Amino acid sequence: MSHREIEKSYFLLNDHLHAVEEFDPHQATRYPSVYEVIRVIDGVPLFWEAHLDRMQQSLALAGASFQLNQENLRRQMDLLIRKNQVLNHNLKVVVNHWDNTLSPDTYLFFITTRYPSDKDLHQGVSVILHPAERKNPNAKIISTSFRAPILKAMESTGAYEALLVNQADEVTEGSRSNFFVIKQNVFYTPPAAQVLQGITRQVVMQLVHRLGYQIQETTITRTFLLESESLFLTGTSPGVLPIQKVNGHSFSVTLEPLQNLQGLYHHFVQTYVDIHRSSAD
Repeated sequence: MSHREIEKSYFLLNDHLHAVEEFDPHQATRYPSVYEVIRVIDGVPLFWEAHLDRMQQSLALAGASFQLNQENLRRQMDLLIRKNQVLNHNLKVVVNHWDNTLSPDTYLFFITTRYPSDKDLHQGVSVILHPAERKNPNAKIISTSFRAPILKAMESTGAYEALLVNQADEVTEGSRSNFFVIKQNVFYTPPAAQVLQGITRQVVMQLVHRLGYQIQETTITRTFLLESESLFLTGTSPGVLPIQKVNGHSFSVTLEPLQNLQGLYHHFVQTYVDIHRSSAD
């Protein structure tokens, strides 16, 4: 983590407020560190319950045995949002140092955030295929060594994201997102065992069923991906984001099932925010 990743004026460490100048990125990323990134919209942490449930799962997979106090963490999110006067930004929760103490370290802070532009959401983005495979895909654990070559490849090509390809030539997930393909009105996405099960991915799967489309979790080969009609990314920052090109190969961003999903997802998120904002008032 670079010093530039933390933003705004204050962060929380073990429920205590500190100025960002006191933040130590090395302590915050000591191995193993489990984390979640939560999008704040209109002052509301989006899908915070699901994020903390997944964090508990990641901790168990990393060998930790303690239970998160989710209500206390939600209270800390609200405090951080209020103290930094934030409406729309990404918030990061990191838990580490559970191996040597009975009381692990818990960090909450705002990070450098980049959301897709309206143009990206309507016209799609370019991505690349990159050979890489997570050792423990179901756990959200900080790994700078894994990310570094992927970031370098993305920067050199100007790609928005990289889709990871394993040794069996199967496309599994994005480096920081999940993905779906659409072929003959059927949605496909890699099996849960192969990927980090994104919160947005889970929401999208429910919404696809609600729209009446069929969805299948199956291995997706490079060939199958390139022969599909449409692709899109899902994630905390991108939401539902069409893919225009993969390694220069073009895909439709106006396919009806994709546009229907984008519309329903936007409505679902706005409803969640409205409900939680009202309950806070």
